Amino acid sequence: MDDAPAPVRSVRRPAMYLRCHPYDTRGAEYVRTAMELLAVRLGLPFPDVYADHGRSARGPLPALEDLLTAAEQGWVDVVLVPGPFVFSLDDRAAAATVARLARAGCEVVETPGRVVRPVDRDLGGVPSGLRG
Repeated sequence: MDDAPAPVRSVRRPAMYLRCHPYDTRGAEYVRTAMELLAVRLGLPFPDVYADHGRSARGPLPALEDLLTAAEQGWVDVVLVPGPFVFSLDDRAAAATVARLARAGCEVVETPGRVVRPVDRDLGGVPSGLRG
């Protein structure tokens, strides 16, 4: 008889952080879907969503602060993002946020490749946001 305790299965606690500025409903939904598909491909549970759509990185980002707090309290250990640019367009500021998440024990996972908005075929390949 083996009295060794059963191994504890590590359950990942994923979240996604999204920021679309200026806010574009269609683009934001497309990126959110891409993040959800990434979670499925990685075998992760459905991620919590933190979004600061319509907010500039120069101003307050309340959802990002909530995410950082959740990570530092151990509620999140994987953060899915389309790229570090969602944290800030300033590379150093974005890297500082990634480092803060890492110090909290989080893995930041970017989508492989570039997440782009789908092209409307009925308009000759012109993305809806570029129509005149």
